[in-house]
Amino acid sequence: MKRCLFALLLSILCWENVLCQFMIPIQQDTALFQKNHELVFSGIADYQSTSIGKDITKSFFYGGFINDGMKGQTSARQQLINRFGIDLNSEIEYRNHTSKIFKDSTKGFLLKYGIYNFSAIEYAEDVFDLLFYGNSAFIGDTAFLTGSRFDSYTFQKIGFGWFDKYSKSSFTLNAIGVHNIISGRIENGSLYQSASIDSIGLSLDAKYNQSNSNAFCGFGLAVDVDYRFDMPKNKNEKIYFQLLMRNLGVVCLPKVRSYSINSNVNYDAYSIDDLMNASTIFNDTEGTLGSFSDSSSSGTDWKLLPALFQFTKLVDRSSMRKLQGFYGARAYLSSSFMPMFFSGMDYHPVKWYRIGLQASYGGFSNLRWGMYSALKFDRFSLGLASENLFSKTGESIILRISCLF
Repeated sequence: MKRCLFALLLSILCWENVLCQFMIPIQQDTALFQKNHELVFSGIADYQSTSIGKDITKSFFYGGFINDGMKGQTSARQQLINRFGIDLNSEIEYRNHTSKIFKDSTKGFLLKYGIYNFSAIEYAEDVFDLLFYGNSAFIGDTAFLTGSRFDSYTFQKIGFGWFDKYSKSSFTLNAIGVHNIISGRIENGSLYQSASIDSIGLSLDAKYNQSNSNAFCGFGLAVDVDYRFDMPKNKNEKIYFQLLMRNLGVVCLPKVRSYSINSNVNYDAYSIDDLMNASTIFNDTEGTLGSFSDSSSSGTDWKLLPALFQFTKLVDRSSMRKLQGFYGARAYLSSSFMPMFFSGMDYHPVKWYRIGLQASYGGFSNLRWGMYSALKFDRFSLGLASENLFSKTGESIILRISCLF
């Protein structure tokens, strides 16, 4: 039990490893492209936490031994409410700058394909010690589990839209295919271990939902909106801003299995051995859930996607300034993701190269530091970044490649 339940959560949340949707800073260029076509690939692999050490997370992802020192350091970081999140996404976008399908000559059309996984865990202070130290951490005491929850969304999209050739604002309508959605929450929960270690009392009011295991278990629609506008700074300069909404939509899941637990149960010494049998949990997750459930049902469910909302002061590519600042805020349509605020500096030493630093606070973690580097040539550009440097509780890598032809 020290590792099995946490491993179960991570294994559920990491069913698909895919590469993100955005790269900080976003640059604004109001000049027309000199080429007819544009192809852009962007991807991110990011996980972050308020308290779980990345040494522990890497042991689950890549294999390895979790020692007492690693557990002790993470245990000391536990807060009243703790968060852990995974954002794995990749997206490819084609833009046509010469098409005449729109009456307005300033409009071009775009095609987009992406695959996404957004997963979040929010848990109470006692959960980590219960999972990693077992009942020994609560002899003659009670572990409180109330408020813990997890959600995971894995889906693909394909979209068609338009963009403005000067402002670079765009709108895309996307068809969504869902691979998997799971969610669980503990409304009220506690676990009491007797001082003589011969019995456990479990009080639990919880719900768990899981879509079916078909290749596509649900379908829906979503929109992407990238609205860019400017404000005058002085006679010769403007400040550019972006309001971004991505994957704002709803999906229908025809067959969702729902489990409801509302129980007060006690286990004696013999039952505790069965309860802690990790192989039972991993070999038959559905059977294990069924043994605890008071009821289960199957039916149609509608879900909002974990849409991204971001407001950013952009970096002006046409500016003669070598040093520019950027800032903004980001949020997901998820109660586990706290609003994140970021700010940074962009340095442009030569025409074809940019480098920058940033700081952010919020999301699934606390203070984070980031850095990026970008190359831009006539037909090709490459950007590499991380929003999570020097952190003990997370890692990230962001890649953006574009080609003009």
